[in-house]
Amino acid sequence: MAETPAKKPSSFGKIDFSLTRQILTLTIPVALTRQLDNIVGMADIFMVGKLGPEAISAVGISRTIVMVISVTMIAITTGAFAMIAQAIGAKDEEGASAAAKQSISLLAVFSIIPSIIGVMGAPHFLRALSLAPEVVALATPYLRVFFGGSIFMMMNFAVTTCLHAAGNAKTPFYISIFNNGIKFILSILLIFGFWGFPQMGVVGAAIAGVIGRGLGVLIGFGVLYSGKFGIKLLPTTSYKPDFAQAKRILTIGIPAALQGMLRNGSSVALVKLIAMTSASTTALAAYSIGSQMERLVRQISLAFSTASTTLVGQSIGAKNLDEADRRGWTTLALAVITVTILGIPLAVFAKPIIAFFTDAPDVIQIGSIYLFMIVISEPFMCAALTSGGSLRAAGDNMPALYYTLIAQWAIRLPVAAFLAFWMGYDIYGIWYSLIIFCAIQGFLTVRKFGQGHWKTRKL
Repeated sequence: MAETPAKKPSSFGKIDFSLTRQILTLTIPVALTRQLDNIVGMADIFMVGKLGPEAISAVGISRTIVMVISVTMIAITTGAFAMIAQAIGAKDEEGASAAAKQSISLLAVFSIIPSIIGVMGAPHFLRALSLAPEVVALATPYLRVFFGGSIFMMMNFAVTTCLHAAGNAKTPFYISIFNNGIKFILSILLIFGFWGFPQMGVVGAAIAGVIGRGLGVLIGFGVLYSGKFGIKLLPTTSYKPDFAQAKRILTIGIPAALQGMLRNGSSVALVKLIAMTSASTTALAAYSIGSQMERLVRQISLAFSTASTTLVGQSIGAKNLDEADRRGWTTLALAVITVTILGIPLAVFAKPIIAFFTDAPDVIQIGSIYLFMIVISEPFMCAALTSGGSLRAAGDNMPALYYTLIAQWAIRLPVAAFLAFWMGYDIYGIWYSLIIFCAIQGFLTVRKFGQGHWKTRKL
């Protein structure tokens, strides 16, 4: 009698919660590092909030624009991340060092382009979003200072990527404590002009950020050259451009960069729609505060995504595809569970959270509904990001790019405009569209990871 072929385990059958400690050991420091950046950003919003709703809008909208222009960083570091993780999994120290140095060189060269675009184009970007003239006047110098010092953001991200790919999440956290601490102190001094410092208002927050990141870069390079933190920049490898290596990095990274551009570009387009609603300045202030809270939750999703790229990438490098599969599915399950649980307090205390930043009743009302929508939609986006991180570990970035284009441009923006202006829901229609596109993007990305085609890819 013929034997019945063994059934393939279902996706749920690949979840192994014995990996929880391993996953969280990576995820928690990454999440804390990201949250530090976000908390300091919220502190900026809180401090400039004393200067009025226009100042809140200026900082909040500027931070959204920044993420679009800096996609060069994503292109290079995403490719380097996968290559370094796989090299370390294969015990190839020279390969890891070569990929790290190439990513640093590429970032240094390509940071020039977004810097020039950002400095020269700042007022044009802001006016194109139909922002009030007073918001444009405050946001323009903020953006110019930020982009003038964007090389430090790029180098900080390079250091963090190298360490995360090596499975070291604690050291970037400690570096982040230092540079964000410097930024926070300087923000207080420069925004309000305490202790003899010039009172610079909104632009003071941008200057503080550049100085903090610059000091963080110095520490980060000292860490990489020491060789005591999971990866070492070896003298046998070079910063000189290696076109073959650069091509491999960019082949993996460019789709991720385009995905980041589409994702953040849709957020900028959304700002345009928000500015067209009946209470433009109020709605933009609510969005600026709410988007900071959204980033708090989103950074947790991104931390799990980073962990999945590290763990899956190292398993692929070690030629253990079953382990890669288990790590990918388990990280996905833990991520969705965690984000769902952590979102509950955000919904329960929505109004007090918004009221912490402003006492304007209309801003509190509009912003609290936005927070409800974030809580409902984030588990879906978390699933998309975590599964995308696992695909990225294998160098399979195109599906996530396609799904971002579909969900955020073909669905999110048209649905937001339809609900807001044709159906008459105004700003609330824009908030409702968040749930629809997140659910679609999550479903498509998880399904793609489950199909398993990524297991046959070669870097």
